[in-house]
Amino acid sequence: MIQQVEYDIDDIEAFLEVHENSEFNRDSKTLEKLLSVQNKISLIANIDEYELKAMIEKLQFVKYNFKDFIIKEGDISQEIFFILSGECHVFVESKQVGVLKSGTTFGEGAAIFNTKRNASVVCASKEVTVLSFCINSENAEFCSSAMATLYKNLALQINTKLEKMNMDIIKK
Repeated sequence: MIQQVEYDIDDIEAFLEVHENSEFNRDSKTLEKLLSVQNKISLIANIDEYELKAMIEKLQFVKYNFKDFIIKEGDISQEIFFILSGECHVFVESKQVGVLKSGTTFGEGAAIFNTKRNASVVCASKEVTVLSFCINSENAEFCSSAMATLYKNLALQINTKLEKMNMDIIKK
């Protein structure tokens, strides 16, 4: 089984201490905190710091309350989400198909490949805090090695999710 970058809850919780400001500012403490724990977030792990700064846009912390939709099936958006705290449920055609917990990245496939969301993600705990960001595709040509690493990380995540699904099917 392919191993993802290990996730350390203490590092991620440091994010929560930053501030509630949802406006992206390249000089903000939010970006600095992201860089300080970047290798704990498997999607952006091992990407050069300067290229990551050029690639990431609309970086923000967002809090959702119980039963709030974070993404809706069929929508098109460019946001990628990383759960800092809380738990979410995943629904396809109104049927619950999964649970996402702290340390999980979601929405990356539809955002990167510019496709419709294939599931809805709903806040299942009292509150969920996510780190939300977009990839600036206009800077991709200047960040080719970073984009290659991003796609490699995405492939590893997809593979890990498929392996888990296969194991769940085998256990049934």
